[in-house]
Amino acid sequence: MAKESSHLDPRLARNYGEKTSDDFRAVYREWADTYDGDLIDEFGYLAPQAAVACLKTHLPSLNAPILDMGCGTGLVGKLLFDSGYQIIDGLDLSLEMLEKARALGVYRSLGEADLTGKLTLEPIYQAVICVGVFSHQPSQPFDLAQLFSALTPDGVLVATVNGKGWKEIGWEALLIQSAEKNGFRIESVSDIPYLTRQNIPGKLLTLRP
Repeated sequence: MAKESSHLDPRLARNYGEKTSDDFRAVYREWADTYDGDLIDEFGYLAPQAAVACLKTHLPSLNAPILDMGCGTGLVGKLLFDSGYQIIDGLDLSLEMLEKARALGVYRSLGEADLTGKLTLEPIYQAVICVGVFSHQPSQPFDLAQLFSALTPDGVLVATVNGKGWKEIGWEALLIQSAEKNGFRIESVSDIPYLTRQNIPGKLLTLRP
């Protein structure tokens, strides 16, 4: 079992700070094959479980369509599928990560998308879940507002934020600014375990259109 550490692993550090989409593509191109093992076994990654548990309290219908934004290798999609949800679509920046997700056979559809660019989304989902995407980019509290265009009027957006990023870039104030600018409602912000063996906590956001 990996020991808990107060030192930031370089595999995580390369994701922190301000990065371009191409920077992230390069990171995940190299990381796709070992990503799940590194995060779960070495870093104690628990954000997917916390986010899915939260979504289940807001979305009792197992036939409700869900968008997994930033689906990566499919960790969240697999948890949703194992919880009984039937209609799960996924979008991600990395083609290599999408291939890993596709192999699971739990998604109705998968596609490439960059949240920092302009997204064209149909308002067909009763929930959007976004786990492990938001961290150290000051634009992210504003980028997430695009995801509301994918929701039905009564839909819910559940998202996690890396707690290190939350603290270091002032995520809370930026999120409030984004809510005021873009007209969405912050229903709750709660603490969750995130990268437990790196001593990095997380925040869980429940947001409404």
